[in-house]
Amino acid sequence: MFEDYRRVLKTAKRPTREEFKRSAWLVGIGMLVIGAMGLLINLFFQLLNMLVERWKFGGV
Repeated sequence: MFEDYRRVLKTAKRPTREEFKRSAWLVGIGMLVIGAMGLLINLFFQLLNMLVERWKFGGV
C-alpha cells in the first residue's frame, strides 16, 4: 500500500509558476460561476415566495 504512495510521490512534480497561475485562475472562475448560480437560484425562489405570499393573501 505504501509502495503505491511512494511511487506516486516520486513521479509527481511541483507545478511551474504558469501552471499554478492557470490552475488558480480556473478555480477562481469556477467559484464565481457556482456562486453566481447560487445567487440566481436564491433570487428566483425569493421572487417565487413573494408572488405566492401575495396570491395567498389576495394581492396588493
